[in-house]
Amino acid sequence: MSTTKKQKLSNDDDNDVSTLLDVSVGFIGCGTIASAIATSFAKPEHSEHLANAGVSVSTISVTQRSESKSSKLKANFPNVVSVYETAEEVVRNSDLVFLCVLPQQVDEMLSALKGVWNDNHTLVSLVSTSKVEDLRTKTNLPTNRVFKMICLPPISNREGCALLQPPASVENGHPYLKNIFDELGGCVECPNDEIMSAMMVPTGLMGTMYGIMRNNRDWLIKKGVSPSDASYFVSRSYLSMVSDAERNCREPQRFDDLIEEQTPGGLNEQTLHNIEQQGVFDAYDNSMDATFSRLQGKSDGSLPK
Repeated sequence: MSTTKKQKLSNDDDNDVSTLLDVSVGFIGCGTIASAIATSFAKPEHSEHLANAGVSVSTISVTQRSESKSSKLKANFPNVVSVYETAEEVVRNSDLVFLCVLPQQVDEMLSALKGVWNDNHTLVSLVSTSKVEDLRTKTNLPTNRVFKMICLPPISNREGCALLQPPASVENGHPYLKNIFDELGGCVECPNDEIMSAMMVPTGLMGTMYGIMRNNRDWLIKKGVSPSDASYFVSRSYLSMVSDAERNCREPQRFDDLIEEQTPGGLNEQTLHNIEQQGVFDAYDNSMDATFSRLQGKSDGSLPK
């Protein structure tokens, strides 16, 4: 289904024309993550970034469930999104297929799609428990056409960072997959299951971060701050902190440098010391170890009360 086309990328030079690969994208399952990725592909303002990756998204096919999200995608992007009742219809109309179902639905879904796949398809599983080798076995797709990916909803706005396993940018790897997600926020390639599972653990701290922000908001409200001001101030303050940390984030010492910048004897240095003395970071480590154990299938991820 993939085709190439000539597309002008700049108005500054009439000869500035690049050959783009026309890619049709499909989603089996249309929950929060699927909807976020589909939105990122569909936004007109993202087309230039996709062109930088060498691709142009021609169509986006999604299964109906969940109906509220698939209907919203269709309403927001009527010229590019099509909604289908079955996964088979999605696969037959797509080059790049994202599997976004519950872990307990994977085997049944892939069994139903036996014989539908061909060597031109690329399968990317967003299922946290997926194993790449199992996916290859169940689809009979080539080695460089089966991947596991993890990302968070802000990918819809080209924010965050996707995890991809196995590496797609290696020799004889995938022609465009890593390039796409580099352009849609960022991408880190994981060489094996162990590294992928470890990298997935911080993605499970999203709810924890929101919980901390909620706690900050509620504490301010108890001190007499209006709920609106408390919510606004906490959100904007954390945004500024994260934005500062994101600068030069490829530098491993970035976080250490930011901590060293705290005023000696100041509020930040003292609060960090108090947090450490309370064992908060030990609790984080224990929780992360438990999540890692769950991802490896060694436990259910629970900690003793």
